[in-house]
Amino acid sequence: MRLENGDRSTCHPIVNSSSDDDDDGGLLPESYSPVLDGEGLLVPPLNFAMVDYGVFRSGFPDTANFAFLQSLGLRSIIYLCPERYPEANVEFLNANGIRLFQFAIEGSKEPPLVNIPEETIKEALRVVLAPNW
Repeated sequence: MRLENGDRSTCHPIVNSSSDDDDDGGLLPESYSPVLDGEGLLVPPLNFAMVDYGVFRSGFPDTANFAFLQSLGLRSIIYLCPERYPEANVEFLNANGIRLFQFAIEGSKEPPLVNIPEETIKEALRVVLAPNW
């Protein structure tokens, strides 16, 4: 994760939005037009749920989930894995003006569990709470 020092720390996306639209008043952009999969279905990623208005969480998405994700009008994705983000997913993000923020957290769902550094949690929260990201 990259931070820029100045009057305050600011997170920078590793995949930039192609849109310069600063209007964050609504959840969906004006150009909203979901593309359905071949069967006309919107398929959410595994473990998808809404955390709060405009904030969602899920397992790792694949191409079958792209139409569903597009329907949400996402502005940013926080990726917690250390592995490189797949090229097909990066292309989807670029095509839809979605920023990617990667926090390379090594971890496991099985014991021993990994403690996430407090500073990493703070950086991720800055992204989630930033009104324009």
